[in-house]
Amino acid sequence: MEEKSRQVMGWGKASENGIAEFWDARPIFLGEQVTFLDKVKLVFFPKKILLYNWIRKALSEKRKENKMTGKFSKLRILDVGCGTGASVIEMKKLWGKEVEVYGIDVINLEVELAKERIKEYGVWADLSYYEGTLLPFKNNFFDVVFTSDVLGHVEDVPNWLEELQRVLLPGGRLAMFCESKLGKHAYVRNYLLKRGLNTDPHANFHISLYAKSELKSLLEQNSFEIKKMYSAFFLSFLVHPEEFYVSLQKREAFFFLRNINRILYWLKKKTYPFSTALAEFYGLVEMLTIGRFLEVQGYVVLAKKKHYNE
Repeated sequence: MEEKSRQVMGWGKASENGIAEFWDARPIFLGEQVTFLDKVKLVFFPKKILLYNWIRKALSEKRKENKMTGKFSKLRILDVGCGTGASVIEMKKLWGKEVEVYGIDVINLEVELAKERIKEYGVWADLSYYEGTLLPFKNNFFDVVFTSDVLGHVEDVPNWLEELQRVLLPGGRLAMFCESKLGKHAYVRNYLLKRGLNTDPHANFHISLYAKSELKSLLEQNSFEIKKMYSAFFLSFLVHPEEFYVSLQKREAFFFLRNINRILYWLKKKTYPFSTALAEFYGLVEMLTIGRFLEVQGYVVLAKKKHYNE
């Protein structure tokens, strides 16, 4: 643990002690078919519902195109940073044969587990390892690029964004959630950080964090037109006490915040899973109401690649 505390590592990087950030999430759709109740579950996953809805709009356009041409063409989706395949499986279960899903990651073990996972859940997708610099696809190949919780771990973000737009068709969609610097509305986190306490649970792995204005500039420089950009959890201290708990409870300072956090943490654990579901639903409501104006920590970015004549 001492090694982790002093070494910052990016996407797929491990320390000499073998410490690396490893994501192993299970898909939220477990049955063979996605039911109405499965879709209702998405309201408790605010990032996913917004990102998937953006992709659904691309599929709607593809259906219209197919109807006009009289030919059937699948929507090509690339999941950059697919981990063990949860989002790949969810997208295949949602849209089946209408989509062709590709997934890539920089951790070989995650890719191998993802290949086993898609068999387990009865779907097919093209999954592969890549070294994190050049995407192994030709120009203008995908209709959609999906990526979540990756940008903050990437060493060369401008090059990475350039690669995302390179493989996207003109007019293609970017559905992205990216970590960020603390925004001006992250009041409690900023208060603690100014006093030497970083409450980011992934601080050792976040190497490329940008402010909202910087993210916008980077995306625009790489030929992306941002359609919508949401942040959420203005009240994260109240609804996500677990994110503050470990850091705060180690300190003797911050008596008031530390004890409020202890109570909130206990209440959330006692009322799980209802408390978690309510917190996430609140996040969705906040995103859809004031999320476009907030600068907290992390952004859902819905964008399109500009056409060459724009």
